[in-house]
This record gives sequence, C-alpha cells and structure tokens, in this order.
Amino acid sequence: MQSTQQQKGFSIVEVLIVLVILTILVAALTPAYRNYQIRSNRSDAIKSILAIQIAEEKYRITNMSYGDLAAVWPGTTNSYNNYYQMSITNNTASAYTITATALSAQADDTGCTTMTLTNTNGTTTKSPSNCWQ
Repeated sequence: MQSTQQQKGFSIVEVLIVLVILTILVAALTPAYRNYQIRSNRSDAIKSILAIQIAEEKYRITNMSYGDLAAVWPGTTNSYNNYYQMSITNNTASAYTITATALSAQADDTGCTTMTLTNTNGTTTKSPSNCWQ
C-alpha cells in the first residue's frame, strides 16, 4: 500500500530562488540608501553653519567685530552630529566665512565635501549652492 501523504514546506530550489531575488534587491538598494543617508547628513552641516552664523551676529553686538570659532562655538570644532569639521576664517569687523568640511564617510558626498557661508557687510553667500537645498 502506498502512502498518500502530501509534502509540506518549500523545496530547496524555491528557497534558493527567494535568496537570489533578495540578494539582487539588497545589492540594488544599498547604494540608493547610502546616497540618501549622505544627502540627509548635509543637514548637520547646514544646521551647524546657521547656528554659528547666529552666534557670530550675537558676538558682534558686544564686541564690534566677528569672533573666531573658539569664541562663538566653544568646546568643539565639529558639527552637531560630528559629520563635519567646522572653521571660521576671514573674520573681521565686517566679514566672516564659515566652512564645514566633511569627515570620514561623509567625505563620499562628492561636490559637497566643503560647504561655506560667507557674510560680507551683511550680504550672505552660500556655496556650493546645490548643497544648500
């Protein structure tokens, strides 16, 4: 007498097909996710630059000139989330330049590894402009 039991479960071929499909999906989506992550980390530079800009204006009210990074951003030279190295150059009585330079993995953000905000006599210039969007 022959048994009429039905087999339950997946065959090894079906499992392998699913694994191949998942591998292809992961391989295709990983670069897209990394690009999204890099672009979203730019907000750390923007937020830090704008905070330093506000601190510079406050500093100028009491000191009649713009300050260096240690005077307006004490305790660290990094951005809020440590994706960027911050610096202030050309600080005078009427101008300053704030620069955010990408650190470690954020340096893969081609075209936006260095973001600057320059204020000269009240006129602000942001560069590169496409990085500020």
